[in-house]
Amino acid sequence: MKVCSYNLHGLNQGKTYLEELCKTFDIVFVQEHWLAPFNLTDLNSISSSLTCYAVSAMADAISHNILRGRPFGGLAVFISNKLSSSVKVLFKSSRVLALQINDVVLINV
Repeated sequence: MKVCSYNLHGLNQGKTYLEELCKTFDIVFVQEHWLAPFNLTDLNSISSSLTCYAVSAMADAISHNILRGRPFGGLAVFISNKLSSSVKVLFKSSRVLALQINDVVLINV
């Protein structure tokens, strides 16, 4: 199983390299995608051979007011479709995404 981690600094800036990582690795941890909750589906178009589990860090910020400044945060884990049937989401928050694949626990912060 090949695993990597990548800080996107925004999906628009890091999308091309993320697509390449998804061709090479079975599991790709992503931080700082900067997507709002209603844009998380954009991550599903990155790879058809990996399933994406994602959270937005901006849910509270945009639910109470208009976003001021640049977008921030966000986590995702891309997991090969051959492993995705064994995935169980253990914990999901704006800063932590914990998944379990069989007896392996994966935590993205």
